[in-house]
Amino acid sequence: MMSKPIFHNSLSTCILLLLLCVAAMACDDSIGSVDEYFTQTVRVHVVGAMPVGSGIAVRMTGDKGMTFTQATNDQGVATFDLPVGIYEAAVSHASQPQDGWRTIYNGAVRSVLVRLDTACDIELAVTAATTSAIIIRELYVGGCQRDDGSGWFYRDKYVIITNNSDQRIVLPALCLAIATPYNSYGINKNYDEQGRLNYETQGFVPATSSFWYFQGDEVVFEPWEEKVIALNGAIDHTLTYSNSVNLAHAEYYCTFDIEHYSSTSAYPSPSELIPTSHYLKAVRYGDQMESAWPLSSTSPAFFIFTPPDGMTPLEFGNDASNVWYDEGRAMPTFACRKVPVENILDGVEVFSTSWDEGSKRLTASIDVGAVYMTARYGHSVERRVDEQESARLGHTVYVDTNNSTTDFIERDHASLKDL
Repeated sequence: MMSKPIFHNSLSTCILLLLLCVAAMACDDSIGSVDEYFTQTVRVHVVGAMPVGSGIAVRMTGDKGMTFTQATNDQGVATFDLPVGIYEAAVSHASQPQDGWRTIYNGAVRSVLVRLDTACDIELAVTAATTSAIIIRELYVGGCQRDDGSGWFYRDKYVIITNNSDQRIVLPALCLAIATPYNSYGINKNYDEQGRLNYETQGFVPATSSFWYFQGDEVVFEPWEEKVIALNGAIDHTLTYSNSVNLAHAEYYCTFDIEHYSSTSAYPSPSELIPTSHYLKAVRYGDQMESAWPLSSTSPAFFIFTPPDGMTPLEFGNDASNVWYDEGRAMPTFACRKVPVENILDGVEVFSTSWDEGSKRLTASIDVGAVYMTARYGHSVERRVDEQESARLGHTVYVDTNNSTTDFIERDHASLKDL
């Protein structure tokens, strides 16, 4: 009569042990993800335009969001012990400014596969760009919510361009442009088989469709001066939409050339406070059907430049020998102008938070990274403040390493709302 309880206890014990084993396996993070607990040596050799030396920060960013940073040794090699996975290796380094100019070194290698069975040695080629102290401080393009809850309003775009130095800078001209495709999530057929932009090795960035330019023979920036440019509607939008911004100030500039872009919703007559000498004019050479400049409201690749020596903006824009066609399609709709990288003062690559991925349009020497932005809710992207330089110079100085990933942040409201 005692055998039945003994059998029952033995069976219960076996079941209990089995459940404990299953629970232990479930709690063991190594099951199904053993790669996260094994590392491999990765040596990154920084080559190219940057002088070989120690102390250059190399960043490895994994496909799972992990970021590792190591400095190069005297031979220009940074050594990592990384979990296996797929990484991007990147360098972004700036020399000390001199006479308002400095050299920015940028480079990136994508899809670096780190495996258990093989040590990884990669070359990270770095390009150099001499950059001006004239920078894009803030870009507001995403619009805001309408007061009645009926949707969003996006005809209140603006950009702030800043002299990030204590020196007076005189430019022969200043132009605003965008690269193609208009949106970061658009289909981008301008990559080669190695995953590089096919115009990067040719030393230019395509200005798609058209560009805007300041009137006059020169553009002057006094020390630390900022210029606010209304990219749509140089009026007080807050009178209609309280979440919007006031772009009607006498010192502001605006894009307004009704002969080239006829949309009155995008370009209502500017405020009478703004002098006509502050109107930027357009040079068109691409799609002639557009009634407004095709500046993305979600994810533009925006840059500023001066034309090559000896050329006015009109001469540069109308130079048909300088044409480049988006996607290689030789049609007027796809026509761009090739802007030499040495003439590009600054750029910002914006990706949309509504999409997991985006494709780069600006080359590494102009912007090796990207900043994410949420459209429709009054957000903008703005440069970080360089606290150390600001304290040294006694004035607000902005970070500028030609890497929007680290240089910019997303603001939850446009800075002009604070005025």
